Amino acid sequence: MPSLRIQPRTCNSLPKKINHGSAARGLCTRRVLFARGHTGASLICGSKGPQRILAHSTSLCLPRAGRREYATATPADAIIEELTEQYGVARDEFEIASEETEKRSVYASDDRAAAVEELQKLKEMYSQAIEGEHGEEIQRRVGQRVRELEQGVAALEERAMEDH
Repeated sequence: MPSLRIQPRTCNSLPKKINHGSAARGLCTRRVLFARGHTGASLICGSKGPQRILAHSTSLCLPRAGRREYATATPADAIIEELTEQYGVARDEFEIASEETEKRSVYASDDRAAAVEELQKLKEMYSQAIEGEHGEEIQRRVGQRVRELEQGVAALEERAMEDH
């Protein structure tokens, strides 16, 4: 069975008869679905153009009530972006501190302190964010990363104590 390509569009450029007896043409403003096979051929045998299916007669292109559009940003997205940036900084400091601790460098203790400081900033930002209106969504989307980084820094501190 050939694949079907369906493209929802508003048919502003498609002509439509204004009334049955008139040859005058107008513009259709209804949403339609254009269906073509994988070869680009129309699905109606003998038809030169694409098959038109009115959008209101199908559930393929109408968004369901209560569903969020993919391109719509939520108010929590800005907070999550700030948390993600701080997470990146804290993660970088953690990686640097891990490398320096592994090499037993002179700078290892300072790098570990910097990693702990950035983690503390992240945790403060996170705790303030989850207390707000969108706390549940923020906790669901960011919480696991914060906990993993916190455990990583704690393990790094333990490893440093064992080496001394």
